[in-house]
Amino acid sequence: MSDTAIHHGAPLPAATSGDPSLPERIAWTCHALRIAGVLWITWLVVFVVYYWSDKAQILKNYGQLFSLDLGDVSAARYAAAFAAVMVSLLVGGAVVVCIWRLAGTYLAGRVFTVDAALWLRRTGLAGISAVIVSVLMRVVTASILVGQFLPISPRGYYYLLPQDLLHVIFTGFLFALAHIFKAAAEMAEDQAQIV
Repeated sequence: MSDTAIHHGAPLPAATSGDPSLPERIAWTCHALRIAGVLWITWLVVFVVYYWSDKAQILKNYGQLFSLDLGDVSAARYAAAFAAVMVSLLVGGAVVVCIWRLAGTYLAGRVFTVDAALWLRRTGLAGISAVIVSVLMRVVTASILVGQFLPISPRGYYYLLPQDLLHVIFTGFLFALAHIFKAAAEMAEDQAQIV
């Protein structure tokens, strides 16, 4: 049982009361999360822009993947395929925003609060959404470049990658953890009001 349930007159634990020493103890972790998120999305954008700047290589790679000659892809179709890839990055950016806000909530000393649990949930949902959008945009990108709808890759492995499952497991874990934290924070708030 928590201290708030045992000692009716005791103050709330530091994690819920906004104790100024808590942000100091976890500040490096929160800042590291923020920096990692920004570096990750920046790395992805730079990689995608660099990779997609070589149209001949992209068409060669997709041609080999689908056993087709893609030498006649128009600039408009190529730009549309690139835009589909950028949509995936936009959703990835939403994940970074959620991580940034979650770390900000922690830095403010609101660790085991409903607010923090909601940002953790949003981070998990953004992550799951990013995986789904990424897989869908792979289908859209390939379909645009090939010139026909390709719901199933000829080789089967292109659309669904092993890391997609890992990302779903991880973000599902975040979502489940957020649900647990939210329930615990609500219980702590209820008990604090009774006292």
